[in-house]
Amino acid sequence: MSDDNNFRKISKDKYIVAGIITFLIFSLGLTLGMVLEDYRYNLVEDLNSEHEANYLSLQLQTLYLNTFSDQNGCPILSTALKKTVKDLDETLSQVIAFEEEKDTSSKRKELAQRRYVLDNLRYWLLAKESKTKCDLNIVPIIYFYTTDCPSCPNQGTVLSYFKNLFGEKVLVFPINLDLRDKEPMVDLVISLYSVSKYPTLIINNQKYEGVVQKEQLQELICKSLKEAPECAPKKV
Repeated sequence: MSDDNNFRKISKDKYIVAGIITFLIFSLGLTLGMVLEDYRYNLVEDLNSEHEANYLSLQLQTLYLNTFSDQNGCPILSTALKKTVKDLDETLSQVIAFEEEKDTSSKRKELAQRRYVLDNLRYWLLAKESKTKCDLNIVPIIYFYTTDCPSCPNQGTVLSYFKNLFGEKVLVFPINLDLRDKEPMVDLVISLYSVSKYPTLIINNQKYEGVVQKEQLQELICKSLKEAPECAPKKV
């Protein structure tokens, strides 16, 4: 009888130990998930802080040029603007990660998404102003999309192709229309251009609804650029 009691005691102890181990593993996984989420969120915040400083610098440069009409400062502004917009793309991958991770805090995700779309809009406005002031050889493009738009990824692929082809001459500013109820600026720009279809591109204040195919987009970009070897006819 004592052997039977000892066996039951040992079995009970095993269940207790197994339960403790399971709890510790669960707690460790939960803690690790929270740490990773904080790390990713803080990384986005660091990038946003850098963009904030860059934007203030560009804004001050533009104000300086408008105040003193110093065209000699335009090359500096052009270089800074193109570099900053290029760096802004790094934030996109972080924001996409927030969008795809369902367990991420909804408030944090929303703030990261709003911040990214606001950065895109203000850099777009600054690019438009700088192009007019300094006659910059650039093509600012607003790209309106939604996450549930089946043809939007195709448009994104075409835009990525031309960003790689033309480099700093083509500046693309993606605007997620899913945020229109959370960020008033999105709704303002939608109203400005009467956007009702997705995807939609805005190039030189002209609206192009639906997927703009590769050939048409190249023609629009080349018309907007003064000098672009990429637009030269290929030699046979």
